[in-house]
Amino acid sequence: MAEKKGFELGEGSGLDIGAPLGIGTMQWGDAWLDKAFVNKGGGALTTAEIDEIFEICAEKGVRFFDTAEGYGGGSGERRLGGALSRAQSGSTAVAASKFLPLLWRWSQWSLIQAVRGTLRRMQLHTCPLYFIHTPVHPLPLEWWVHAACKAKELGLIKAIGLSNCNADQVRRGAAAAAEHGCRIAANQILFSLLDFSSKPLQDTLQACVSLGITVVGYGPVGQGLLADNLDEAKFSGIRMTKMTGLVWGDADLASLRDTLSSLALKYQQSMATVAINWVICKGAVPLVGARTPKQAREAVKALEFRLSSSEVAQLDARALSRSTFEKPRWRRAVFLCVLSTLMVAYTVTDLLFGLPVPKEKTTPDTDTERERERERERERERE
Repeated sequence: MAEKKGFELGEGSGLDIGAPLGIGTMQWGDAWLDKAFVNKGGGALTTAEIDEIFEICAEKGVRFFDTAEGYGGGSGERRLGGALSRAQSGSTAVAASKFLPLLWRWSQWSLIQAVRGTLRRMQLHTCPLYFIHTPVHPLPLEWWVHAACKAKELGLIKAIGLSNCNADQVRRGAAAAAEHGCRIAANQILFSLLDFSSKPLQDTLQACVSLGITVVGYGPVGQGLLADNLDEAKFSGIRMTKMTGLVWGDADLASLRDTLSSLALKYQQSMATVAINWVICKGAVPLVGARTPKQAREAVKALEFRLSSSEVAQLDARALSRSTFEKPRWRRAVFLCVLSTLMVAYTVTDLLFGLPVPKEKTTPDTDTERERERERERERERE
């Protein structure tokens, strides 16, 4: 029997990601700042939990994992790399990372150095997919695309991606890559039922399709806005509400959630899983953050069914138009400054509190409680 062909990320890229689903690792970092602030509530994932996430993904043919040099100040890359080396499926995994356009980076050589740092942390010889993260730097996007093409020529990366680029930037990036005989494989953007109806997003989708660029959509569940059991307290704590300008009680959001709830009931799935499945039906690759094995298990359920064309159209008709492409340039400048400051903070705190980063919690009480929680999850699944 012939081997079933997987999903190619980017036309002609050769990046077979298996199933059309990606796992985001933004909260996998275990640097001091992550433990003190980012993951303060639940603590950093243990090595055992990360390995369990890999096992869950391998069972469903999910091979795409996304990280960035800024996740945990590089500790996210290190932990993903460790998981790749331990997992039986690691050799077929497609690991992506991102270049951050920090304030002190003004030469193309800085991108080459950044790639090499990523490869060291991830224990790889070549990065399968390397994104240029958010076009906020004063230097033009083309400058960094040329640098990425050089890294590709050096064998440091296999494929080039863009991140948070609109239609015009996608076309410019593709043209710059073509000068070197290269192509852009993917554009990672906010893509969900919260922004699907916006004209900037629609223009960007058309540009990507015309150029054979795969859309990798982060935020498919709107950080919980499209999930079950949303109440006003949860709503007020979701950062996506500020990004999209949504307010509690929004009639359009309520209508969209009602439709998701109805389909979730029909398929005996969660609202979040239906929202992820819709992204797959649109030809994009949903990127789902997984802080726990439970979240990974819920995400891969989106591969077990398929919405009908009429159901997809029904959701399309209720999709919102809360695009983030139209944010003013001053916000991009603020983002660049915050990003650069954060990277400095990661470096300084790691130096102050010692390298390597603090070890994971391994106290008997903690391990026992985590094992009990996993057993409770298994019991609920059996029910």
